[in-house]
Amino acid sequence: MSTPEQTTDHLRYEIAQLEKMRQQIFSDMEALRTQEQNLRLYEARLRGPQSPAATTQAPFAGQREFDAERDKLARLRGLLEAERRSLVDERLAVRDEKVALAQKTEELKQREAWLEVRERDFKVKTFAAPPKSKGSANPFQAAKNFLSLGSKRAVG
Repeated sequence: MSTPEQTTDHLRYEIAQLEKMRQQIFSDMEALRTQEQNLRLYEARLRGPQSPAATTQAPFAGQREFDAERDKLARLRGLLEAERRSLVDERLAVRDEKVALAQKTEELKQREAWLEVRERDFKVKTFAAPPKSKGSANPFQAAKNFLSLGSKRAVG
């Protein structure tokens, strides 16, 4: 069986444990009160423009700032949209220029091929046919031909 001394020690131990638990409960309650107060303040800030207390302190001050920021955001969105449309237009123009350039390149290649064929045909015709001379390679023969032409004219 237990002695009165052991019982007293056991009771002291349990009292100390209960005291620790009581202090823990009080500190937890205080932390919960602080957290509840912080949540109420946060809720009041979220509802700021809606609450009458906020309007009595500084009427529409927060709303004006909000409206100014919203207008600024709307202008920036408009500028961004205009830049996006401009970029799309520029891309389309560059694509059209690339297509036109490719067509022009193809036309030039076809002209170049046609020109090469024409030059080759010209060279073939030039070198294939012997040159026709109107005169003789012999100067004496040329003079004789010249004189005979003159006498035919005089007669006729």
